[in-house]
Amino acid sequence: MLASGIVHDLNNVLSPIVLAAPLLREHATNPDDLKMITTLEQSAERGVELVRQILSFVHGAGSVQQIVQIHHIMQEAATAAVESFPKNIAVVDDIPGNLWPVTADPTQIHQVLLNLCVNARDAMPGGGVLKMSAENCLLDEASARRFEGARPGAWTVISVEDTGTGIPADVLPRIWEPFFSTKAPSKGTGLGLSTVKSIVENHHGFISLRTKEGAGTAFKIFLPAAEVPAVGRCGETPQSKPNGGNGELVLVADDEPHIREMTSVMLSRNGYRVVTAPDGVQAVAILATRGRDVRVLITDVMMPNLDGVALATIARHINPSIKVLGISGLSSAGRSNKIERFGGAFLFKPFKIHALLAAVANILHPQEIAEVA
Repeated sequence: MLASGIVHDLNNVLSPIVLAAPLLREHATNPDDLKMITTLEQSAERGVELVRQILSFVHGAGSVQQIVQIHHIMQEAATAAVESFPKNIAVVDDIPGNLWPVTADPTQIHQVLLNLCVNARDAMPGGGVLKMSAENCLLDEASARRFEGARPGAWTVISVEDTGTGIPADVLPRIWEPFFSTKAPSKGTGLGLSTVKSIVENHHGFISLRTKEGAGTAFKIFLPAAEVPAVGRCGETPQSKPNGGNGELVLVADDEPHIREMTSVMLSRNGYRVVTAPDGVQAVAILATRGRDVRVLITDVMMPNLDGVALATIARHINPSIKVLGISGLSSAGRSNKIERFGGAFLFKPFKIHALLAAVANILHPQEIAEVA
């Protein structure tokens, strides 16, 4: 319950960021500004995926693995390091574009890279060089015997190297233990490397480590290469932009002002007229005077005074032809009854612009959408 509550609040925090970033891109012309917006979008998306991982952990679900290109994930991690690490740390990358794809959870691989990069940063308090590289590797029987946990086959290898302090010999046997840390309590939890090890093992890979006190550390992550080619970026396929509105009036009811505002802006920019309400009671007041004109009601499920389910019932009583789209930052687990009350027209926060526009277009013109599909 605590995790679900945290997820709800995080989704409400992330929703305005996910919606606002494309708006900022429309007005930005400076290359540096566009680069920062890209980083903002990528970071928000990683946040969304990490929130989903929290729920997967709580509900006992496994990670979602897909065919991915490590090249893209490594470039994102390298960019994050360049933009956030101290300037006395030089970030060098050697990431070829022809890496063999792997079957993996992209968010978890990103987490592995960031954990290793943060450890490298902390090992170079006076500055140094952080190098990220990758290669394709074929291991035969003899080569596999050189690595603990290895087996013959095709591997995609990720390397994270630093020129830092190295790992002392007396510490080395314990680095994979959960909660073991040589950092001050305020500087680390001791879960970084244990998390790395767990993720790599769950991906049927293994880790090679080379370190020397005072002479740096190099981690090599071996992930089994997939037998099928990767499609798109991180397993994603391009999504077409749905058609906008034609002046239809949409009522947006949400007690989160930033979400309410950003949703309104998105719809207005795409051909809809929009009115908003901060709770269910005020939404009913709007429906009482303009109910026959409102074509679509977009309502949060949990709101003060009157929740989204009750609001939808009242709205349909006032205007039987009104279309209702439910939105929520709550997890789907345990909420199936409420979701069913919206007849399948439902979006989980944070949602992207194309998902919002597609959902509204689908409930307004379901036949047209079906024919296009």
